[in-house]
Amino acid sequence: MDLFAPTNIDLYAPTTIAGAALIALGLYYIIFWWSYWKTNYSGKLVTGGPYMIVRHPYYLGFLLLTTGLVVILPLVETIGLALISWWVILSQIGKEEEELIKKYGSKYREYQKRVKWRLIPSVY
Repeated sequence: MDLFAPTNIDLYAPTTIAGAALIALGLYYIIFWWSYWKTNYSGKLVTGGPYMIVRHPYYLGFLLLTTGLVVILPLVETIGLALISWWVILSQIGKEEEELIKKYGSKYREYQKRVKWRLIPSVY
């Protein structure tokens, strides 16, 4: 497989179906997060909706989407996008949570106890 050439996609291949499912799930999480955030954020800690599943639902959605792209189109560009996305998000989550603890204090710590998973349910 030439990693720099356009690829014909077999719509019925298991990898295409799996990749499309990851992309659809990622888009669902992104839209769910956006609609919930837009209607519920007012400067206070938001812990309902998608935030009841993982503490960083937008990141989950974005990583599902980029991973789905790699499954469907394993090109240098999509692999690079996914690797950079995973690296940036994983390296920033801890720093972001430190800032949230500074901003919301014990409320955020209680939220961390209730919602154990930062990004991937039952994994991380």
